[in-house]
Amino acid sequence: MSVRSLCLACMVAFVPVAPALATEAGTQRGASISEDRVVYHVDDIGSAREALANMVNHLNASPNARITLLANGKGVYMLVAGEKDQAGEYGSEIAELQLRGVRFVACRNSMERRKIETSRLVSRAETVQAGVVELSRLQRVEGAAYIKP
Repeated sequence: MSVRSLCLACMVAFVPVAPALATEAGTQRGASISEDRVVYHVDDIGSAREALANMVNHLNASPNARITLLANGKGVYMLVAGEKDQAGEYGSEIAELQLRGVRFVACRNSMERRKIETSRLVSRAETVQAGVVELSRLQRVEGAAYIKP
């Protein structure tokens, strides 16, 4: 058998198997839209409104997405009850997104640096000691895609 014939035979034998292998690989990586896992990273209050809008759009396109917003640095201000920008308070949009399953997490190191007490955060906001460690964990352990608006 020539090298060309052998290559052709291998390609013909592999073609029916390729879609099954691709599907299996996609499933193992959590590629299914129903299992979409994402962490939105807000480290500046200036990107808070864009992050909220992006998450609404994300959930409209992928209703079963598991979304976490992690705020650190100046971004923690978006999770303080009553904080607002020219478009209004962040709290009402955060509450609506929480009803759709979005987790909001604030970095305690950033809060302490800015003298923000946990009691000042919006309802149901969570805290972690180090935001960057949580970002890493969400990506590494939970397979979350990283989005920075």
